[in-house]
Amino acid sequence: MTQMLSEADIEVAKAELRAEFPGWSMILTRDTERWWAIRQPPVEGWRGVRVVTEVDADTSDLLRELLQEVVEEERRAGL
Repeated sequence: MTQMLSEADIEVAKAELRAEFPGWSMILTRDTERWWAIRQPPVEGWRGVRVVTEVDADTSDLLRELLQEVVEEERRAGL
């Protein structure tokens, strides 16, 4: 669980996720200790396509897995 992560570890995990998933903002909520990735929906090219703008998970590793799924779904949709 995130309680064991230091502030430095949290910032490193956020930076790694931001580098791997450009356009997404990474958040760790203190009250629920949930990891979130959020983004604005793209302006062009997404008509008729389900756009994921929020993903949440219990850990940064699980968040990475879920974001990879989003990226793969978007790639398959030709985005």
